[in-house]
Amino acid sequence: MQFEILKDNGVLHGVSEVKFGSMKDRKRAIKFLEFLGYKNLKLENFVFAEQVFGNKVHVCKKEDGGKEIKGVDGLISNLPNQILSIKSADCLPILIYDKKKRVIAAIHGGRECLIKGILERTIRKMEKEFNCQAEDLLVAIGPHIRVCHYWLKEKTYQKLKTTKFKKYFLRKDGKIYFDLTKLAIDQLLKLGVKKENVEDSKICTFCQWKRFFSFRKSEEKPNVYREKNPRFVSFIGLLEF
Repeated sequence: MQFEILKDNGVLHGVSEVKFGSMKDRKRAIKFLEFLGYKNLKLENFVFAEQVFGNKVHVCKKEDGGKEIKGVDGLISNLPNQILSIKSADCLPILIYDKKKRVIAAIHGGRECLIKGILERTIRKMEKEFNCQAEDLLVAIGPHIRVCHYWLKEKTYQKLKTTKFKKYFLRKDGKIYFDLTKLAIDQLLKLGVKKENVEDSKICTFCQWKRFFSFRKSEEKPNVYREKNPRFVSFIGLLEF
């Protein structure tokens, strides 16, 4: 799938689906993007974040091509022919593009990442390193588990129930559900991103587990996927082939 907000803006992007297999096999990333019409790609064009459920953000260098950057959940680049890649299977993949400055970012928006402020860290770093302005940013939020199915386990509920994040709770059927989508969008707007510049895919990975991998679905039905711990990937890149 692709986002309307990023089309016709001179930026490569796409979100892989189950039919393309788990993107933990990185060679499949090339095949998927070729399917979308992007040609002449090599593994050296891709940069992956390790994703440790933290808030560290890395500004990519040319020598990062083909690597997984350790200890980070966010990537930023202004380099042509470099594709930022975020793996997920329920967490929010968030793609950002400043078409004025030609700067991109890819964020792993897990609950812990969002709570620890990864969105603020990313946008502030874009402002500091590349003179980006939040009001110019285009933001695409990929498929992720929605409040309809993201119920909190007891340990997590106890951790959050006395914090400011309790306002994202939804009580239903004796369980506490958490609205990751609203949390992310609220944070983006507070940081100065324009509402009209945010596109939400509106896809729940749990509901559409046959199209996008869902960790919670695989917890419920361990044999639902043929591959172990599969992940789909959200890509964004600046190409000048």
